[in-house]
Amino acid sequence: MSVPLTIAPTDPILSDPSVVILDASWLYEPDPPTRDAYEEFNAGPRFPGARFWSLDEVSEPHPDGYALMLPSPERFAKFAGDHGIERDSHVIVYDNEGVFAAPRTAWTFKVYGHEKVSVIDGGLPRARKEGVKLETGPPKAFGKTTYPVPTPTPSAVVEFPEITKIASRATPLDDQVVLIDARPASAYEAGHIPTSLSFDFPTALLTGQAKHDNGGASAKVQEFTYLREKDDLRKHLTEQIGEEAYKKIESGEATVVNTCGGGLSAAINWLQLQSLGIPSRLYDEVSVWVSTLPLLPVLLQRKRLLKALVACRPKYSPGADTQLDLRQ
Repeated sequence: MSVPLTIAPTDPILSDPSVVILDASWLYEPDPPTRDAYEEFNAGPRFPGARFWSLDEVSEPHPDGYALMLPSPERFAKFAGDHGIERDSHVIVYDNEGVFAAPRTAWTFKVYGHEKVSVIDGGLPRARKEGVKLETGPPKAFGKTTYPVPTPTPSAVVEFPEITKIASRATPLDDQVVLIDARPASAYEAGHIPTSLSFDFPTALLTGQAKHDNGGASAKVQEFTYLREKDDLRKHLTEQIGEEAYKKIESGEATVVNTCGGGLSAAINWLQLQSLGIPSRLYDEVSVWVSTLPLLPVLLQRKRLLKALVACRPKYSPGADTQLDLRQ
């Protein structure tokens, strides 16, 4: 049985005891810096019965220290089993910013052939805004399972050699691939992979507000993101990448490759395209671009590439424990 890719926070399926709800919240720039997604999950509020899915822990360790990499099949299977997930479980994912980290988790499940996965559009803050009953206090206990080691879908992930080939084209529409950069427009304009088009996730998503009703003067308002309606999204996407490019991907004449600074915002665009019925792939190693400069003499013919590489680089120096600049 197929399941919808996105659901509303008021969907009755969320009260079905057979579904597995994952909180995949990941804090990009915690404010204050002491904020911790796991601690916030444990305290609540959260969706009843939710389990915390740590993007940092599930990501495959990289020898150069890059973060948020696609886990190996074995690592994914272990984490899925540790979270009580069966191969046929309906997994529902959300995060605490609306639409930010949850798409990355949903994409990971899809890469490994777990088709029954949904994202809560607007996540936890939209649930608060719409008066959904949430829970606080210690999370409910759950049992582990043995999740079979899956086989990844080869077409879902784009490898580095293909990116270098795409980047060496004369124009963005020279072949049957449309390369889309999910970073904010300002970062794209400062430098980007040659022949890529901009579909920046901050303007693609809509913004709402939800109140943290803790009582009295301590109540705060949080901005959150959610998806556009399909017709509005089609219009916005066409305006961003151009009518010719949109017609090519809508008709299936061209496939889409999503890129960003580290894998999160590219997955947001993957989710948006999927909602329009447009399949797409994701390049998971944009953050490694700088370390492979010696392998790209053909691309170095363009001075603007240097800016692109700097814009895509991780905040990393050998031996340092640092994180990627994912939104630039």
